[in-house]
Amino acid sequence: MDHARHFSAGKFTSKLKHISGVGQLVDQASTLYSLLRDPETPRWVKATCLGALGYLVLPTDAVADFVPVAGYLDDAGMISAAIAALGSQWKQQQAPAE
Repeated sequence: MDHARHFSAGKFTSKLKHISGVGQLVDQASTLYSLLRDPETPRWVKATCLGALGYLVLPTDAVADFVPVAGYLDDAGMISAAIAALGSQWKQQQAPAE
């Protein structure tokens, strides 16, 4: 069966953007990554970012990623917990550049 006419990377990415919460999870993970890469970020913030991002990419965490929906709910929870713990650091990263 020819799957190429039904599936493409572009269609997949477009579909993911429309699934509730996935875009926000990606945006939040990207901000955590930015904090991690910033040389001015305090070490405790970097450690928090590293832990949350490591949990996100680990396929066999509390709920394996291959489990539909639930597999990413625990990842979203970990990212949210990291954001809550970072507080002011998170707000500084989200502020628009002048």
